[in-house]
Formats: sequence, C-alpha cells, structure tokens
Amino acid sequence: MKLKDILEHFELSTATPPGSDIEIRGVRPLSEAGMGDLSFLSNPKYRDQAVSSKASAILVSQPVEGSQAVQILCKDPYVMLARILQYLFPEPKLPAGVHPTAWVHPTAKLGEGCHIGPFCLVEAGCIIGARSELVSHVSISPNCQIGEDVKLFPQVTLYARTRLGNRVRIQANTVIGSDGFGYAQERGVHVKVPQIGGVRIEDDVEIGSNTSIDRGALADTVIGTGTKIDNMVQIGHGVKIGNHSVLVSQTGVSGSSTIGTHTILAGKVGVVGHVSIGDRIVVMGDSVVTKNLDKPGNYAGNPAIPHMQYQRQLAHVRKLPKLQERIKSLEKALKNEQ
Repeated sequence: MKLKDILEHFELSTATPPGSDIEIRGVRPLSEAGMGDLSFLSNPKYRDQAVSSKASAILVSQPVEGSQAVQILCKDPYVMLARILQYLFPEPKLPAGVHPTAWVHPTAKLGEGCHIGPFCLVEAGCIIGARSELVSHVSISPNCQIGEDVKLFPQVTLYARTRLGNRVRIQANTVIGSDGFGYAQERGVHVKVPQIGGVRIEDDVEIGSNTSIDRGALADTVIGTGTKIDNMVQIGHGVKIGNHSVLVSQTGVSGSSTIGTHTILAGKVGVVGHVSIGDRIVVMGDSVVTKNLDKPGNYAGNPAIPHMQYQRQLAHVRKLPKLQERIKSLEKALKNEQ
C-alpha cells in the first residue's frame, strides 16, 4: 500500500514532505525494519534505534533529529500502529453457514452471516447474533446467548446460561460458566453447593486461551465492557469486574470479589475471596490482595500495600544482613566489657 494512502486514510501529517511515492510492504520493529517497512517509536529509550533504523517511515510523537525515515506525526504512536495494523491486515471473515459436521439444535437461533465450523455443538435454546463465528470444536450448552460479531476459537466451551455481548473474542481452550468452587462442610465432609447463577460477559471483552471463568453460585459472574483477560487466568464464582480493566496471565480471583474499572492486575496476582478492589488501581506482579483496596494507585507485595511503602520495606529487608552484623559486634563488645 502507498504511504500517501495511509496518511490520507488516518489524516496524518509528516515532519517533512515524504518525497517520492513510498510503497509500504510490511510493519517491523525499528531494529529490523528496512526499505518498504513502517515502524514506530513509542518509548524514548529507543530513540537511537529510530535514528539508525532503515525503515521507510516511522510513527513518532515528536520529530527525531537525524532519522532518515519519513516521520509520521501522531499523538500516540503505539495506538496509531494498532489502527494501521487493523487497516493493513484485516482479519478474514469465515464464510457464513453451518459445516456438515456441526450440530445445531432445531430450537437454536442463528443470526444472519453466522459461521458454525467443523464439529461445533449448539444446543437447545441458544441464540447467536449476526456474523458471529464458531471456528471449530466449539461447544455451546443450552440457553446461551451470544451477541453479534463474536469470535470463539477452537475448543471454547460455554456452559448453560452464559451470555456474551457484541464483539467478544475468546481464544482456544477457554471455559466459561463451569461450576464455581463452592462447598459447605458438615462434620468434616464437603457438601457441594449447586451453582445456579450464570456468567455475563459484556461488549468488547477479549479473553485469552486456557482461561476459566466460573458461573455464580446464586448471582451471575460479570465481566464488564472492554475488559481484557490474558491466558491462564482463573475467575471464581460471583466475581464482578468493571469496565476496561486488565487481568494478566496466571492471575487468580477468588469468589465474590469485586474489581473496579480501569484497574490492572499484573501477572500472578492473587485475590482472596470477598474483597473489593477499586477503580484505577494497579496491583503489581506476584502480589496478593487480602483486604479491600479503595484508593487509586499502585500496590505490591503479600499482602498488597501501597507500592512506595512496599519498596521501603524491601529497602529495610536488604539492610538486615548489615544490621545483624552490627548487633553481633555490639553483643561482642558488651561481652568483652563484662
């Protein structure tokens, strides 16, 4: 595609006139880009790479002195890169229809343009919105509702009473709506509590592979609009997650916890049951949330506390060997005086 077409489509300007009509054939990192490639600079520490890069064009927020590439000015190069990639490499649509090896219950309703791929199962009472795609080996249990333009990748399983909004994407081998981990104890014996709630996933949610989201015991488990969930995440029964939050790989959220909007749980974060995490909070990797976090900011540690407080604690811990030696010296001096 011609660079001028990209500039026109996104209404972008350049630091200097682009000169000849440049053909953009690929998008690559600064260090690997060559003639015909588009790249981007979003982190100032890679400025030297932008200067030496052989890319034909680079997305920048400010002009970079010394760069020989055409510099495309934009507010946020990384966001603009995402939009250009969507424009240059649109995801192909699967053909409408039901594959001969799939089975769709007669009472299920399919919207216009749906794709039901090989060996998919759609059970009684299900509703699937227009242009949604079940790639292959997808299992949809009774009375599920799926919105429009949803894409479910191979081996995704939706248990009964799961509801998906529009434009939801769920990657392979993820399970939505399985039993919550709920048991009562009677004289040392675990008695199963039937999980009669469902799962509600709202518009524009994306969920990675090998993730499990349990249905609620009584009320639904809810994932808010625009939230993104990574691979290998566990969300317990009755959890409520607000809009536009992010849960990174290997995070686990125990039952009945609440997570606010625009909140990030970094990798390997654990959240105990029945706690509340507020809006615009970042819980850093390997942390454990054991009590409510209300104030926006960064938290870390086990138990999770404000990040700067955690760093001060670590600084004290690093001083412990020297402190131990000082105590030994003082004890030795006292003993010698006696």
